[in-house]
Amino acid sequence: MRRRLFWTINGVAALTGLLVLIGAAVATQRAAIDATQRELTKSSAEVVSVINDTVQAAERRPGAVFEIFRHLEGELGPVLGRIRRSAGSSDLAFAAVAPDGSIRTSADLFARLSVDPATLAPGESRFVTSSNDELVMLTATSVPVGNTEITLVVALAREAPVVRLSDLGLGLGVVGLGMILISAALARLLSNQIVSRLEPLSGASRRLAEGDLSVRVPPLGDPDLDQLGESFNEMASEIEATRDREREFILGVGHDLRTPLTTIAGYAEALEAEDLDPEDVARIGGVLGTQSRQLGRLIEDLSLLARLEQPEFSLRRERVDVGAHVSEIVDGFQRKAGQAGIKLHFEAESDLVLDTDPDRLGQIAQNLVENALRYTPEAGRVSVTVASGEGPSVVISVADTGVGIEADDLPHIFDRHYVGRHRRIRNEGTGLGLSIVEGLTERLGGDVVGESSPGKGTTITVRLPM
Repeated sequence: MRRRLFWTINGVAALTGLLVLIGAAVATQRAAIDATQRELTKSSAEVVSVINDTVQAAERRPGAVFEIFRHLEGELGPVLGRIRRSAGSSDLAFAAVAPDGSIRTSADLFARLSVDPATLAPGESRFVTSSNDELVMLTATSVPVGNTEITLVVALAREAPVVRLSDLGLGLGVVGLGMILISAALARLLSNQIVSRLEPLSGASRRLAEGDLSVRVPPLGDPDLDQLGESFNEMASEIEATRDREREFILGVGHDLRTPLTTIAGYAEALEAEDLDPEDVARIGGVLGTQSRQLGRLIEDLSLLARLEQPEFSLRRERVDVGAHVSEIVDGFQRKAGQAGIKLHFEAESDLVLDTDPDRLGQIAQNLVENALRYTPEAGRVSVTVASGEGPSVVISVADTGVGIEADDLPHIFDRHYVGRHRRIRNEGTGLGLSIVEGLTERLGGDVVGESSPGKGTTITVRLPM
């Protein structure tokens, strides 16, 4: 990790430095061109001023339009040459545009331009580039010749300044080497600091992987790293709590298995002794049947919970009248509720039809009612309602007047591994009913919530979308 972090920081710094150097070269190129334009503009204005001050002496007669070139090359030649050289110009040329539109040029510079001199009006200037990549400043002025005036276009050319990376080779090399050394030093420093601060987290991760769930990360000296450490500690705490719940769950399941197995083993020994009355044999057979069904239910619930976590868990959806379907489930518990002295009440809205799996819906209702009866004392009441909800949706609610659930236990009632402090009125079932309800409800696209007040009862509400 240290090596990877070092080279990552170093590479980012080196790339940033290279981009800065390239940007500096481009900016230098742009500045050089701007400076060239200013110099050519100034020198062109000086050339035009000299021409306007001197050409007045040119012969004023018809047909003298093109004699201006001899005047420029003769009398003004040395002066214009000095101006051209002081500007660093490579070429100075003229184009005379007669009133009839005919053009005469003093050099082939105009042939390398894409601009027609006749398009420039007196007093206009234009900065262009020739076909040879020369920078050319064109300036037009009006010159009297003979009995008329012509437009004289002055072209002052200069080779375009080019700032190449190769020209800056030494400077780039020195700067680049300095940046590499500095970035390498900074990268090493930063990587050492980060790795040293992450060392407690790394050590804690190793201890956690080895099974020490009590390990926690101390403050790491940085807000972002401290947040990472807090996340690790929360994860470790949750893993530790999950392990404890799993241990309690295994102990609970072991107890649920041990009780009926002990009963079955005891009665099996009695049957082997063959010293029983016929009435005792019948009673023992009934007990063995009850305990066997209890074991079968526990195995079935554990198997269903395992299948719920598998992606291949399947549903067989069809149109189901929820009220009528749940009513059949509730009717099946009326006898059991009557024997326990509990009033089981059912109420449903009509015509609430869902596209759902009737078997899974029945399992949800069965587990909810069975769980409510298990925690409701004699003379208590269990109310089952089916109504329309928001969304639209169908809501199945089962409320009891049982012992209720403590506030600390309520958030965990759907966790199969959690062993709560609320005691059963009747020691029946496997204790996995609500976990199965949550798993089946989620598979059907709904959600389930629980509300409870200790000593007053519990309400479990399932919402299924229509």
